[in-house]
Amino acid sequence: MTPYLIIFAIVAVLAFANTQATKANKTAFVVLCVGIGVFVGISDMLGGYDRYIYCEVFEVQARKVQSGAPIFNAHFQRVFGHEQVYGLINTAIGYFTENRYVYVMVYTVIMYILLAFSILRYTKDPFFALMIFLGLMFFFSFTYLRQVMAAIILWFSLPYIAKRKAIPFFALVLTASLIHNSAAYFALLYFIPRKKFAPENIVAVMALLLFFGIVFSASSIFLFYGDIVEDAANKAQSFSRLSQSGVRIEYILESILFLTILLMNYRKIGSSPSDCVITNAYLMFCGVLLFFCRSTDGGRIAWHSAIGVILLITRLCEKRSTDFLRLFMVIMCFALYYRILTGWGMLLSPYKTCFTPGIREGDHIEQKYEYNHRYDYDKFYNL
Repeated sequence: MTPYLIIFAIVAVLAFANTQATKANKTAFVVLCVGIGVFVGISDMLGGYDRYIYCEVFEVQARKVQSGAPIFNAHFQRVFGHEQVYGLINTAIGYFTENRYVYVMVYTVIMYILLAFSILRYTKDPFFALMIFLGLMFFFSFTYLRQVMAAIILWFSLPYIAKRKAIPFFALVLTASLIHNSAAYFALLYFIPRKKFAPENIVAVMALLLFFGIVFSASSIFLFYGDIVEDAANKAQSFSRLSQSGVRIEYILESILFLTILLMNYRKIGSSPSDCVITNAYLMFCGVLLFFCRSTDGGRIAWHSAIGVILLITRLCEKRSTDFLRLFMVIMCFALYYRILTGWGMLLSPYKTCFTPGIREGDHIEQKYEYNHRYDYDKFYNL
């Protein structure tokens, strides 16, 4: 558990130290993001069964293309048919190696480089934004490779909404959707008016979304994506079945908390097209959590809009006059971070890299989903 706490402590100290008066070192920020990406990427299959599924699918495609099969072979069409950009990323890495650890490391480092530049594009206080990312999404980057990558790609699209440039915006949405189909809903953000809504209207819409979320099941919405997870030797359950869940109180509480922060600081938010787009993304994040409050995957769907929360709260906290909010967000982000860290237990701790042989004692995920025990003795046997 200690390595994870050290990472949060470093980012939190930098987040709290950097203010509008002290210009952030962009190079240091990129290096920090890459370092975190390496930390995630070299971990030995931590995070849950999804990483095993993604790695097995990758290795099959890598073997096929290295043996001379065409890129769009039968395996590609079966497992990447609806998410072909993700399949092409797998194929590109597969031309150079069949090793799953190299694949995860390369993929994850690319993901964190994109994260660094997406944050730097919008804020003068990137370390604070990174701290919020740690609280909301960091641990999921260990295991949900497709969805986190799709979300980060979507985050580059915000200026195109503000400037009403439909072609580049929808091109990015399409690219992200072909990595994970759930990214398609982000297209709705383009059609939300770029204006500040009255607080009472925000409350009314959120209450309505919560009502529909509780009364109606969102299971049918899951039927059109998640194909890779379902096709990999039936190792994961369908999203439609996973969504048949009781009300997730934590989603409701998280949404209410972020809405409270928004409404308490609403007068401080600008009304420029850029400000309105970020605010709309923030509201979409909260609304998705409420609408999918009966789904075990509601939080994952909301990630695509998390950039609104990351940027808006970072902007609110840029000035010294908001020291209380800065301190509150450090505590809140740590609480979210620590909740996942302790809640996932063996999926994350003890931390083990792929540079040491063997497996972690008592790792029940490895015992159930390991598909190639040669990795137990030589992590890089198939470079």
